[in-house]
Amino acid sequence: MRISTIQARSLRRYQKEQARKKRILERVNSFVNRASSLELERDKWAYYDVNIEEAVSFPEAEEILRQTTNSLSYYFKPVMLHVKTKMESNAKAGPGKRTATSADSPETKKGDVFLTLKGTFVVKGK
Repeated sequence: MRISTIQARSLRRYQKEQARKKRILERVNSFVNRASSLELERDKWAYYDVNIEEAVSFPEAEEILRQTTNSLSYYFKPVMLHVKTKMESNAKAGPGKRTATSADSPETKKGDVFLTLKGTFVVKGK
């Protein structure tokens, strides 16, 4: 008699677990179907990496940052944003000291700020 009680308890536990797994599977299927109906499938989107590290003017920086807003057809997935003035890079060396910068370095370019922007544009396909 003892074995049948243990077996019955084990069977009830198994049935509860199966019912829980069925509910989870139904929720996942509902999510996948909704994503498909909204065309949110990964293969229907294009990915464009952004890696900007250069001196830019204030209007250029404003335009670049304005483009990183989200819309119905694309969104920007940011990884890093850092904006610094030219004076910050010289201030790190200390007063009266010069920093060694090559002529083709991005920091020698004329601009109001040094912009570092990394991320990815995710664009909805047609």
